[in-house]
Amino acid sequence: MSTRYLENLFNPDSIVVIGASERADSLGGMVLRNLMGGEYAGRLLVVNRNDYDNVHGVPCVRKVSRMDFSPDLAIVCTPPDTVARTIRRLGEAGVRTAIVMTGGMSRTHSKTGQPLMYAVREAARETGVRVLGPNTIGLMVPKRNLNATYAHMGVIPGRVAFIGQSGTIASSVIDWAFARGVGFSYFLTLGDGMDIDHDDLIDYLAQDAQTRAILLHIENVPNPSRFMSAVRAASRTKPVIAVKSGRVPESEWVPHVLPAGVTRSDPIYDAMLQRAGVLRVDGLGQMFDALETLTRMRPLRREGLVIMANGVGPGVLAVDRLDHLEGELARLSDQTVKALAGLLPSYWTRRNPIDLNYDASPELYSRVIQILARDPEVANVLVMYSPSLTEDNLQIADAVIHAAKGTRLNVFTCWLGQSTVMDSREEFYRAGLPSFFSPEKAVTAFMQHIRHQRVQRLLTETPESFTDHFIDRSVTRRVVRHALSAGRYHLSNREARDLIADYGISTIETMYCDDMDEVLELFAVERRPVDVTIIHEQVCHPFLNLSPTQRRYKGTIQKLNSEQAIIEACRFLMEDYQFHFPKSGFLGFAVQRSYQHVGGIEFSVGITRDPVFGPLVVCGAAGAQINIMTDRQIALPPLNMVLARELLRRTYMYKLLKEHSLKPDEDIRAVTETLVTLSQIVIDIPEIKGLEISPLLFNEQGAVAVNIAVNLSDHAGKPIIQPYPRELEEWIVLPKSGRRVIIRPVLAEDEPAHRVFHERQSPESIRYRFFQYRKHFSREDVAQMVQIDYDREMVFIANAPREDGEGEETLGTVRTWTDADNLQCEFAVMVHDKMKGEGLGVTLMHKMIDYCRARGTVEMVGNVLPDNRPMLSLAEHLGFEVKYNLEEEVMDLRLVLNEPQKEWQRERLGKDT
Repeated sequence: MSTRYLENLFNPDSIVVIGASERADSLGGMVLRNLMGGEYAGRLLVVNRNDYDNVHGVPCVRKVSRMDFSPDLAIVCTPPDTVARTIRRLGEAGVRTAIVMTGGMSRTHSKTGQPLMYAVREAARETGVRVLGPNTIGLMVPKRNLNATYAHMGVIPGRVAFIGQSGTIASSVIDWAFARGVGFSYFLTLGDGMDIDHDDLIDYLAQDAQTRAILLHIENVPNPSRFMSAVRAASRTKPVIAVKSGRVPESEWVPHVLPAGVTRSDPIYDAMLQRAGVLRVDGLGQMFDALETLTRMRPLRREGLVIMANGVGPGVLAVDRLDHLEGELARLSDQTVKALAGLLPSYWTRRNPIDLNYDASPELYSRVIQILARDPEVANVLVMYSPSLTEDNLQIADAVIHAAKGTRLNVFTCWLGQSTVMDSREEFYRAGLPSFFSPEKAVTAFMQHIRHQRVQRLLTETPESFTDHFIDRSVTRRVVRHALSAGRYHLSNREARDLIADYGISTIETMYCDDMDEVLELFAVERRPVDVTIIHEQVCHPFLNLSPTQRRYKGTIQKLNSEQAIIEACRFLMEDYQFHFPKSGFLGFAVQRSYQHVGGIEFSVGITRDPVFGPLVVCGAAGAQINIMTDRQIALPPLNMVLARELLRRTYMYKLLKEHSLKPDEDIRAVTETLVTLSQIVIDIPEIKGLEISPLLFNEQGAVAVNIAVNLSDHAGKPIIQPYPRELEEWIVLPKSGRRVIIRPVLAEDEPAHRVFHERQSPESIRYRFFQYRKHFSREDVAQMVQIDYDREMVFIANAPREDGEGEETLGTVRTWTDADNLQCEFAVMVHDKMKGEGLGVTLMHKMIDYCRARGTVEMVGNVLPDNRPMLSLAEHLGFEVKYNLEEEVMDLRLVLNEPQKEWQRERLGKDT
């Protein structure tokens, strides 16, 4: 992940095209013609081994070594077997970025038996060249008149960036966008993406003030962790909309190796994009429809929709689509219904959707919108019009535009038809009102806006605390390590139960017997009905992929109330197990008292591991395998209560639980707590490869695990989202007050204490920290401070028990934001006014400096107001270089943490300083 040299790619002052000629089919010639046709103002040069003086009037040399200057960007269009050598020569000549348009390099093999692109990657790494491609359509930057592509047409300037993977898809996007009047700040495709990838480009575009939204076409994500970190940062400041192709195994270009318990890779991508705050859409058409609403509509205060049209039919179509997408109609207040009844025909239904009748005039459209604007329950209005002989659609459009102005309503329109309504659509576009061709498209785009706001809320939720991050789980970890050291890659049934019980998940009380005689002895003592389950090696592994015959296997017989019944049951279980699993070793019987649980709705929850995406938390129905696979939903750990509830909400079983449970709220919370706990287990014990609880049932105390299976791995991957770094916790004692304080990374659950901390600071302390006076901090403000990505940000807080014993209070905080290249981090620190003189600020700064130095960050920088003498004194004490910034009227602070090791680091830091 790096933005290294991307400035050369996006803003080159000079370009060399390698392999361009004047032949009509010359790829380099096409690129050169587009560069010249776009009126690129920078210096151009061609390299062609033929002895041309010029190509299309552009100077030409035979070899890279004969260039008389070092271009910012090279565009390589030579045969596959020459590309690696060309990249090496370019690097030696001082070129830092290259676009490789040559295709087929992932399928063309060199003498080593590897694809040729691997040799290109090696040459690029050795010489420090950043490479876009191979097999890319190229790059367009309209504001620079840069069209470095072989595309059939250019794009118009705008504020939307497009990053694609397929050149043919990109060509259609260019046509589509031009027809819709959508302009771009940047337009490019990754091709094979052997060096520059989604995350590099997203990091660059997130900081670009000219880019208001980012559109992504994704085929695969080779490094999900880097992608997540980049996209989560970008999506906090601008909409990110993605189309993911390859949704089914038959359409995947590179087949995805699926983890146990998962039948398709698409739900994994769904979970990743949702967690990153990205709006995923189903196609290019939906992408631009979503762009319309996200960039032209205000944030939605409410999710209900009012639909008004000059006829019943369009309104019915819109309501049908809204219901299909699980949207909701807004309820009209009695006052609104009464006001509308005075305008509409007597046969009006007096409810939403509102039928204005076929002869609705511009005045009627305007007055209805004005009435709706006075209704506090109405926030979003879809205005529709079907062509009519009685009224002029352009006049109605103007009336809608003027009525919508100055209201708090989100108004969007649907003028049905084509030839007679194009002028109206153009008027809506100029007025900034989204407009769509059909009711279905309009409602779908509106619901995409709602979905985007929902995933954005998940980025800033500050949930209640449930998982205890501070409990020692060393005993459980030793059990897992002992099994692995013994060469055993699964836990026994007893060990699996003990593991989840140690984390607070309730289990059915279970007794273990080595054979049938021990089961009979146990029954002689119990003298009550029991359930008997046979245990063998294979059922100790989670997510068994059973054959159709094995699905008829019966591993448990319930409610056995006599010795004879137990004898017959044990014999049947043994015979059935030996028939279906002849190679699986027998491990004994598990005996449970019957009627230990209430039963009812059965859930299957657990953990599985994807080879690319790492651990996944799964949730859905238990029972027949077809139901399990159909309902199984996926989320990425770590989870908190809000994220776990969202995972549960996506399952069909959630609807059954709400409708049929005697205690739906308590049961929903019980499942949610179980999911959060599973998320913590896989973070605490990375050797767990898979864990399945099936079924998870309910009793009076909450959720109860019945059957549990756990398998292990020596090389289990890490979560792609960095979890809470518990190893950074540290206890100190303040010298003056003797108070015991924990310094630790911030948690989202710290939001209430963090807000109190800021609100109780003096105005002067707030001004020093935020460079302005602030009287109030909203929940959203503070959520942004505590809901961090530990990969890009770090916040250490100093917390101590409150004097009244009610929880903790925050006494100080220090935070850093680190750039994508881990080159510079910007810091801010604040200590509670009552802590002055305790040395807490120095302690917090030392901890952050040590942390950033250990992770390889080169410099720490910050800005301080000139009259903030305490902070300036602290900075001088810590060794910061302090300079006055005349332009910003602040003091610039700079501390070298590590010496830069690479030339590009020295270049970048030289420019910054």
